[in-house]
Amino acid sequence: DNHLRRLIITSSNTMASFEPNLEEESASLDGYFSDAPLKPKPSYPPLRETFETSVIITNLPKAPGAKVEKLTKVINRLVSKIGPLAETETFPGLQMPTNPETGATLGFAFVEYQSADAATQAVKSLTGYALDKNHTLKAIPYLEAMDLAHLEVEEFTQPEPAPFKEKPNTSLWLQDPSQRDQFVIRQGKETVVHWNDARNEPVVDYDGAREKEAGVAWCEYYVQWSPYGSFLA
Repeated sequence: DNHLRRLIITSSNTMASFEPNLEEESASLDGYFSDAPLKPKPSYPPLRETFETSVIITNLPKAPGAKVEKLTKVINRLVSKIGPLAETETFPGLQMPTNPETGATLGFAFVEYQSADAATQAVKSLTGYALDKNHTLKAIPYLEAMDLAHLEVEEFTQPEPAPFKEKPNTSLWLQDPSQRDQFVIRQGKETVVHWNDARNEPVVDYDGAREKEAGVAWCEYYVQWSPYGSFLA
């Protein structure tokens, strides 16, 4: 027991010798610290209250999670051709939201450029751009999208369909009981459409009688059949 007591006392003295002397340590650091209160002022970039440099691109492919990185590179390369993006440490200038459950993209992206002129050009260049045979892009300014958020949602009322109006049958000549063809002759200021077959003399189908009665010319220069013979232009 005496031996164990001596070991405990010796260990306690040894540990005490390694404890720092706070008074001596404080004295050695005298002059390094100021008595002034610490009030740091963080430095933030200027806050932009408008979004004229931002664009929303819609009708993008809804890529699965495994292909998001590849699609991001393709879209980033496309939008970067128009102008430099507003890249920061936390935002690369392009963001494609994804489904939190599946990881697939949602079919649209946010793009921010360094200038408003580049964003305006992006809307013109990307609208109607065929990314592939199934995806034709549409780009809209972010400010316009914000305006849509304030629209009041009204109950949809299905409009009444317009009354049916039968259109002229442009292939009616194919139903001629005599199985005749038609041809047109333009001579001077006269234009006449004829029925024709191989056994009889041509018969006048129309010579502009209605227009002549109204005092107007129904054909002023030349005429030509449409590729299927349905119209005369």
